[in-house]
Amino acid sequence: MLRSRVLEVFTDPWPTFYFTLGRGKPSRPVEQLYFTHRGEIIGSFKITMIVRNEGQLPKLCSITNRESEWQIKPDNYVAICDPPFAPLEDRVYHPGFRGWHYFDLCRYRETLDAKVRI
Repeated sequence: MLRSRVLEVFTDPWPTFYFTLGRGKPSRPVEQLYFTHRGEIIGSFKITMIVRNEGQLPKLCSITNRESEWQIKPDNYVAICDPPFAPLEDRVYHPGFRGWHYFDLCRYRETLDAKVRI
């Protein structure tokens, strides 16, 4: 997907975004969820809460407001994020990863990987 399309989706005034973190609960408190696109961190969401999906989450819908074929599986932990998406103003690279993840961005910015696109 083109970066412009990703940014269009994330800056759409949808009420809530849901991101699956996996079956294990994060081992430390997580406040931000960063999104990478083609090796560059393009921005973040502030996490409102992290929950375990026990069937209480709403069905996910596509951009066209139809029920999505992709749904969050039971027992997965989910980061619930309210808008807005906060684009990064500077370039920070993160090689070898595509999608969303959480980490200490301030600490990561000091690494060589953050400064050099591989």
